[in-house]
Amino acid sequence: MPLLQMQGAVNELSFDLVRKDGQRVPVLLNTVQKKDASGKTLFHRTTLFDITDRRNYERELVLARKRAEEATRAKADFLSMMSHEIRTPMNAIIGLSNLLGQATLPPLYQEYARILQSSSENLLVLLNSILDFNKMEAGKLMLEERRFDLRQLLHGLCSTLSVKAEEKKLSIRVEFDPEVPNALLGDPVKLGQVLTNLLGNAIKFTEQGAVTLAVRRLHGDAEGVFLGFKVSDTGMGIPQDQLTQIFEAFTQASYDITWKHGGSGLGLAICQKLLALHGSKMRVESVPGEGSSFAFDVRLKIASGAVALDAPAEDLQDTQTLQGLKVLVAEDTAVNVFVLSQFLRRWGVDFDVVENGRRAVEQVQARPYDLVLMDLQMPQMDGCEATRLLRRLPGERGRHLPIIALTASALLGTDAQVADAGFTDVIGKPFMPRELFAKLALHGSRLGAAPRARSGEAPPCQERGASEAAGGGPRFDLEKFKSLAEGDRSAEIELNTLAIGTFEKQKQDLRKALEAGNVEAFDFHTHQLKMPLALMKPRVLLKALDQGRKLIEMPGSQASRLRDVIRTIHEELDAIVDALKEDVREKAGVPVHRVGPCTSMWD
Repeated sequence: MPLLQMQGAVNELSFDLVRKDGQRVPVLLNTVQKKDASGKTLFHRTTLFDITDRRNYERELVLARKRAEEATRAKADFLSMMSHEIRTPMNAIIGLSNLLGQATLPPLYQEYARILQSSSENLLVLLNSILDFNKMEAGKLMLEERRFDLRQLLHGLCSTLSVKAEEKKLSIRVEFDPEVPNALLGDPVKLGQVLTNLLGNAIKFTEQGAVTLAVRRLHGDAEGVFLGFKVSDTGMGIPQDQLTQIFEAFTQASYDITWKHGGSGLGLAICQKLLALHGSKMRVESVPGEGSSFAFDVRLKIASGAVALDAPAEDLQDTQTLQGLKVLVAEDTAVNVFVLSQFLRRWGVDFDVVENGRRAVEQVQARPYDLVLMDLQMPQMDGCEATRLLRRLPGERGRHLPIIALTASALLGTDAQVADAGFTDVIGKPFMPRELFAKLALHGSRLGAAPRARSGEAPPCQERGASEAAGGGPRFDLEKFKSLAEGDRSAEIELNTLAIGTFEKQKQDLRKALEAGNVEAFDFHTHQLKMPLALMKPRVLLKALDQGRKLIEMPGSQASRLRDVIRTIHEELDAIVDALKEDVREKAGVPVHRVGPCTSMWD
């Protein structure tokens, strides 16, 4: 009534009436107050509407939405679980094809092995495309930000795709604007995924001529730069009425294209979603019979300093770095155990195998290991629970033992689950031998002498360019650390690149632990650096870490002293990282061909 007196009307008040038989009837009430000329209320006119049908309709809409969300979740879980089931046999196929490729075989069988390896890797690309789309649909795919060299990224992409181009006698041209900065901050993996898809499509649908990748600096400032990318081909082209259709999921321009060229029809849909994460959108122009061009613009931040380059894809040869490393393998799938054991034996690793997490915990308590390879999904006790138990073991063994997760799971949230469980690192299945080797070399906690020099080689000397410490002598020595790769250039680059990522992450983690006065966290992150620092012997850094450990144990430590220690730790780690990056650049730096500004590519 107060509302009615104030407003003179009440509109669409919803409530339930109860009939004599107890049944509730939803109604909608409208009331209007009528007054005379003096303002005295004459009467109220009230209308009640039976809204049973409306309520039922709203309830059906809510249920339909709930069912749709449940169906989407079920689809995502199904795809993720199927991914795990597919990845398990694929791990064997890719692993064994790599072993065949390294064996001495007659030429015909070498070709069989090459085709098997190429086909299995193509199947993995298709599987990853479906999973990426699944993550995007669930809104779980996020952009990362890290330093990278765009020229090196493009060179790697073109080198990888050049094999397919050469099979069709096509040329790949890269037109690179010299105004594009060398060091950038962004997500090179997702940017590379977009470009790989566009270049792969261009090669797939072009029978003669060339494929051109052009990169141009559009505009920018001191902090960031807008770059334009364009991939053009001289292929079959796309009819105008189908240009929008090609960006729909699981769709291609025609059935004939799917039949002749293959593919899932997911590539461009994924590209469009990845570009949306960058705040960009794909533009396409095409003339049937003449070719197509796909273009997009992205803004990237400018990074300072040199950037570590990725390792070229080369096989490991004569690797003896891991000989004597004691590894526990916790894996319940026989074929995965077989593949792992072939590589571990080849590298001289001393390893034991258990079939579940419970046995892994028992085995670690019974025998000292340098490292554990832990599958996530195992009977009786999974890898995450086993890792949590190992981290809670008394003493230093469980707390600092490197534990690498082996996972074929693509379930959303797996990354967070692995991090929360306390794993040191993760390797996805199917794994590439070089990745497995590099992570074993990086995390294996052997602090003895570095591997012996090869026969006829001079003893390792101190790293050139390592600046002198105040007390005289080099601040660190990279030679013993780099000798883990036994002279293999590809393995050395991979090892250095992994070390760079580890140092840059631990630098921030150590700072947070010192500022928070968290002794346990500081000890954990220091231990993550134990193996590489023992080989590099960074005198100034080790002294600063020791000072930091003492400071956080002291009640009421001076903030200025703590800041000085943090600054020293950062400076010394940065010096090591810069030296590693320079070494990687010297061994893998092949510049992308530049032809000057490509202004003609964007009319």
